[in-house]
Amino acid sequence: MSQKAADIYKVALVGNPNVGKSVIFGLLTGKYVTVSNYPGTTVEVSKGICKGLDGSVEIVDTPGANSLIPLSEDERVARDMLLEEYDKHIVQVMDAKNLRRGLLITTQIAEMGLPVVLVLNMWDELLDRGMNIDIAALQKIVNVPVIKAIATHRTGVSALLGAIPSAKVPNLSIDYGILIEEGILKIEKVLTMDARINKRALAIMLLSRDEALEDNLRDKLTHEILMEIQGIRDDVQKHFSNPLSYVINIKRVSFVDKLTKKVSIAHIQKKETHPLIRGVFFYFLVPLVSFLVGYRLMALLMYLISAGFQTSDVFSLAVSLIAGGISASYFSSSVYLKNRKAKLTVSEILGSITMHPLAAFPILIIILWIVYKLVGEFGAGTCVDFFENKIFGNSLNPSGGFDIALYIPFVRKSYHILHVDFQGFNYYLGLLTQKVISKDNIIFELFFNEQSGLIQVGLTYAIAIVFPIVGFFFLAFGIMEDSGYLPRLAVMVDKVFKQIGLNGKAILPMVLGLGCDTMATLTTRILNTKKERIIATLLLALAIPCSAQLGVIAGVLGRISGIYFAIYAFIICTQLLFVGYLSSKVLPGDPSDFLMEIPPFRMPKLSNIFIKTFYRVHWFLKEAVPLFMIGTLALFIATKLGVLSFVEKMGAPVIKNFLGLPIETTHGFILGFLRRDYGAVSIFDALQEKGGNAGIDPKQLLVSLVVITLFIPCLANFFVMIKEQGTKNAFLMFAFILPYSILIGGILRIILQQF
Repeated sequence: MSQKAADIYKVALVGNPNVGKSVIFGLLTGKYVTVSNYPGTTVEVSKGICKGLDGSVEIVDTPGANSLIPLSEDERVARDMLLEEYDKHIVQVMDAKNLRRGLLITTQIAEMGLPVVLVLNMWDELLDRGMNIDIAALQKIVNVPVIKAIATHRTGVSALLGAIPSAKVPNLSIDYGILIEEGILKIEKVLTMDARINKRALAIMLLSRDEALEDNLRDKLTHEILMEIQGIRDDVQKHFSNPLSYVINIKRVSFVDKLTKKVSIAHIQKKETHPLIRGVFFYFLVPLVSFLVGYRLMALLMYLISAGFQTSDVFSLAVSLIAGGISASYFSSSVYLKNRKAKLTVSEILGSITMHPLAAFPILIIILWIVYKLVGEFGAGTCVDFFENKIFGNSLNPSGGFDIALYIPFVRKSYHILHVDFQGFNYYLGLLTQKVISKDNIIFELFFNEQSGLIQVGLTYAIAIVFPIVGFFFLAFGIMEDSGYLPRLAVMVDKVFKQIGLNGKAILPMVLGLGCDTMATLTTRILNTKKERIIATLLLALAIPCSAQLGVIAGVLGRISGIYFAIYAFIICTQLLFVGYLSSKVLPGDPSDFLMEIPPFRMPKLSNIFIKTFYRVHWFLKEAVPLFMIGTLALFIATKLGVLSFVEKMGAPVIKNFLGLPIETTHGFILGFLRRDYGAVSIFDALQEKGGNAGIDPKQLLVSLVVITLFIPCLANFFVMIKEQGTKNAFLMFAFILPYSILIGGILRIILQQF
């Protein structure tokens, strides 16, 4: 293909969510886009150049779509890409296991008259399920190239490159019945503008009441023509009790079902798990894991009630062991009796267990506990301390360097290897800067002020603090995602989320919020409607503590009593549900539908997880670091102008008289606007100092930590809220959260005073 020929068309990757489009995009272009089996991950359209087509053909990766008559923003973007005024060849990527779902889109592409190549991805998983597809028959019926592929193994890429220039318009035509076909013909006649796709496809979309398409056509068609189209649609609708979009979709599904039956081959011998692996799974792993789940949950329960009842360590241990034994016996026998004779693979059994009515939520608790240990303690604790204090350090004081040692966990011994005499980047930069200007100079303070310096606070916070937390969280998130657990979690919480104006898809930003709310707010863009995005953003800012803050709060309340942490968790959860429910009733707009195919449960591929983690961290830092710097600059200006001191003085009476806290804690709430975990630590220190020998007042501590959690979002998150939801909506949320958090704290204080 010559360069001139290459300029004639582009290649658009189209397909359902979770079919591997982004993997194929990466293989064709060498440019990586985050790969996810959670629907809607590729929100923005990505472009790259494919140099494997005898030239430089542009490849466009569109968002996942279940229909080209859009019901969500993702589907609208994908459809609009196909309506753009340039020639294109379509590479439609399908999940080979779900041919029916993919062919529904193929029929729409056929109606558009666009040339296409079909890629049946995940072919290995199709065979593992004992299924097969007659490729020759499918290719003969559809009359387009059909490629078998396993994208994660790079299988089928060469065949795809060879097939793209030979793309054809599918030989598929659906008869929608006399009445609808007459309506289609009438609308085709009044569509006077030039179109890149067939007018039949436009007519079908307009009959289906595609409002987004109607908006696009307002500039191309007169008002009279649009009214005539509406009249044709209303005339056809009179003959049907159901909406035309439903009737058209039923006809399309019926056509695709017949086609699928013609090319599907069943009764292929299914791949079975080796008997030894099944034996280890049934007789060792299931009893062990179910015992540990029961034991840990009971140990947690005993810890929480230890404040109200005097129990000995021996009694607590015995009760926990008994609970573990009961759990192991029940779940082991249940899994064995249900699945042993069914000859299911281990991955299929694990997939069913994660959605078991009883087992699902204990498993979720254990998974979140593991994530907390990895992110909240190791990432936000050990790693953040090392990066912040040793790698970056202070601009005025040396960090003292650090030791490299070898730790042997079994004997709990450390063997010193060497001492690294590195005093921190900020210290060396501070020394270098002081050779030019004094440390008392306003310019030096702009960059190295300990409370609001652009380098000492802004850059250090973004990299030394957020980077370890986000990195480890994305690592844990990638494992949940690639294994297929995250979509199962979305289905489990869908009913609860519907009560607060969201659906199961919102589990993505909510879980990410436990790592970093700033990061999670950026991902709310995957939600389908503006109402859902606003509710999710509000709840993240109000009631989802980041891992750094949660780690501090758990540690602080854990020193007092487990029952106080249980009360804290109960209050935060109830506020999330209460505010979410009120928001769903107050904000205008209808909820979106939640459709999701549950992918097979599989072993995560470590190389894929590490690559995704790298690119996600890169994406987050690119989005967030500028906002951290802008926020720090605003904080510096506010500090120098005395704005923060003024706010602290104004807030002190409220803190003292309404919340019943010492005035000294006011500084902690102000500090929480910069960094939430620092605010919690500052409040704890103030209460501890105020308590003196009598010790800290646990009721005051509980009130203060509830308020700091519900308090206004950190500065970086606030700037992201402005970016994602607009200045007006961000400030309205700010104006609601500030008094609401204090109100809840005051009510909690009054309740605690009764005991």
